[in-house]
Amino acid sequence: MKNPFEVITPEGISAEILHDLFVDVFSDFYQVPKIGHTFLNGPRGSGKSMMFRYMMPNCQRIIKEADQITKYKEMRDLEYFSLYVPIKLTDINIKEFERFKNDANVFVNEHLLTSYVASKCFSELSELEDDLVSYKDEVKVLYNDSFLWYLDLAGFDIKPFKDLQLETTKSYFSQMMKIMDRAFIECKKYWVNLAINPNSDSFYNGALCNYLDFLYPLLKDIKKLSFMPQDKPIYLLIDDAGYLNLTQTQILNTWVSYRTSGELSLKISTQLDYKSFKTVANKTIDSPHDYSEVNIADIYTTPQNNYYKRVDEMVKKRIKKFLGKDILSESFFPVDKEQQEKIEALKSQIKLQFKDDDRTYAGGDASRRYATSEYFKSISGNSATYSYAGFDNLVSISSGIIRHFLEPASNMFSYGYNEDHNSEFISDTIQNRVINEYSRRFLEEEFVKIHEEYGDISSGERFSKADKLYNLIQGLGGIFKKIFMSNKSERVVFSVALNNLPDKELNEILELAVQYGYLHKSTIGNKQGTGRNKLYILSRTLAPYFKLDPTGFKGYRFMNSEQLKISLTNPTRFINETSRNFDAEIAESTLTLFDKSELESL
Repeated sequence: MKNPFEVITPEGISAEILHDLFVDVFSDFYQVPKIGHTFLNGPRGSGKSMMFRYMMPNCQRIIKEADQITKYKEMRDLEYFSLYVPIKLTDINIKEFERFKNDANVFVNEHLLTSYVASKCFSELSELEDDLVSYKDEVKVLYNDSFLWYLDLAGFDIKPFKDLQLETTKSYFSQMMKIMDRAFIECKKYWVNLAINPNSDSFYNGALCNYLDFLYPLLKDIKKLSFMPQDKPIYLLIDDAGYLNLTQTQILNTWVSYRTSGELSLKISTQLDYKSFKTVANKTIDSPHDYSEVNIADIYTTPQNNYYKRVDEMVKKRIKKFLGKDILSESFFPVDKEQQEKIEALKSQIKLQFKDDDRTYAGGDASRRYATSEYFKSISGNSATYSYAGFDNLVSISSGIIRHFLEPASNMFSYGYNEDHNSEFISDTIQNRVINEYSRRFLEEEFVKIHEEYGDISSGERFSKADKLYNLIQGLGGIFKKIFMSNKSERVVFSVALNNLPDKELNEILELAVQYGYLHKSTIGNKQGTGRNKLYILSRTLAPYFKLDPTGFKGYRFMNSEQLKISLTNPTRFINETSRNFDAEIAESTLTLFDKSELESL
C-alpha cells in the first residue's frame, strides 16, 4: 500500500500528482507568484522547492473541473512562465575560484553562473517536447539568429554549430543546452588547471557570458515565441541559492539590482544561509526597493496563521488520493483518550478555582494556561509517560515546517500498517513513540552533521561553534522546562526577547540556530513601548525532547543578551541563574494548584 505521508521530492513527482496534492499556500506567500524579484527563505523541509515545482508550466496548465476531469490550459494563457534552476545539485561553487581576488574572479564566476542558468533553462524547455512539437521552425530561428548571435558576442567559437538541420523542437533546445554546458566546462577546466598550476603562463580565450549582454536579451527573445505567454514575465526559480559562493552571491544580487523584473523576475530560495546582500560593486540591495522577502517560519510561527488549516487540508488530500478514504485528520491521528480525560478534568477544576464574576474570562484563561503543567507535575518523575499523540500536537510539534509533520507521519503509518494492517487511524502509542524519537533525532543526530561543518575549535577557544549551538539549545530548553514546571502565571514559554543587541559571538550562534531550524527569529515590542526587541522562538519540534507542552498558551521571557550568552559555554549555570531571577516572581504561590493527593486521584 502506498504510504500517503511519504516525503516526495519535487523532482520525483508528476505534475498531475503534485497538482492533486498541493495545498495552495500562495494566499500566505502572495509575493512569490507576483511580478518582481523575491527571496523565499525557510529551513530545509519548509516547502520552498514544492512551491517552485507547482509554479512550473506543466503544473500551472492543469485545470481540475468540478467533476475531477483534468483539462489543460494553453501555455500562452499562463500568467507567467517559470524555469527551474536548482543550485544544490551542481558543482558551480568551486572554492578555488575565490583565490582570484581580482576582476577575473567576477568575470569567471558570472560566466559560470550565467552559462549554468542558461543550460538549465534550455533543459526545462526541452522537457516540454510534446507541447512544442509544432514550433520547430520558430525555435530554429531562435537558435540561429538569437542564441548563436549572443554566444558569438560573448567570445564563443560558434563555427561548428552553425547551419545545423535538426529534426525536432526538442533537438534545438537540447543542442543549446549542450553548447552552454560546453561553455561552462571549458571555462571551469581552464581555471581549475590554473589553480593547480598557478605559475602557468597560459591565458583564457574562451567565452565570457553575463546577464545583461547574454542571458537577459536571450530570454527576452524566448518570450517572443508564439507559444509563450505574451506580455507576461518569465520567472527564474533559483532554488537553494545559499550554495553559491560569495562572489556568485554578489553577482546574483547585481542581477536583482538591474530592475528587469517586468520582463524577467528572479525568485530566489534560501535555507536562511544566503551569504550577502551586496553586489559586486559593494552596494547593498534593499527590500522592498529592489526585492520582496518572504520568511516562511516568520509567517507560520506567528498568531492567527493558517498553518494548521494547511496541514489539515494536506492530510485529507493525501488520505483521499492514496487510501481512497474520507477521514478527518483528528480521527486519523487520535489523542491518548485517557490522558485527555485527565487533562480535561484538571481544566474543569482550575476553571472553578479561578472563577471571578468580575472577570468572566479568568477561569477559562487559567485552565488553558495551567492544566497541562499541572498534569506534568502529577506524573513528575515519570514524564516519559506523557503522550504527544493527536493531530493538534503533531501539527504544533512540526513548528511551521511541513517536513517535520510528514516525515514522522510517514514513519507512523509504516509502523501502524505493518503491525495491524490498519489504514483507518494510527494508534496513539505508535504516534507517541515515533514523535519522541523524531524529536530526539532532530537534536542529537542532526548535530553530527553540524559538527562536521562547525566542529573545529578556534585558537584560544574552549568550545567550537557546534558546541556553543548545542549548549544554547540545551540552556533554552532547560529554562523553558523549569518555567513550565513552576507556578508562574505564564508557564508555556518557548521564546526569549533580548533587551539589548547580542554581541558578535552570540549573534553568530543565534543565526546558526535559525539556519538549522532550532530557533525562529522575529521581533516584539519592548517593555517601554519605544521600539522592538529581537525575539527567538525555540522550535516546538523539540517539545517532546525537553518534555514541554507544544500546544498551550505561549509566553516569552525578556532577558539581557549577556545573560543568554552564558548558555553558550555553561548551560547549567545559565539555567540556575535565570531560574533565580524568576523565583521571586512566584514566591507568593509556593504550592501547586492542587495537592499531590488530588492530582493522583484524577
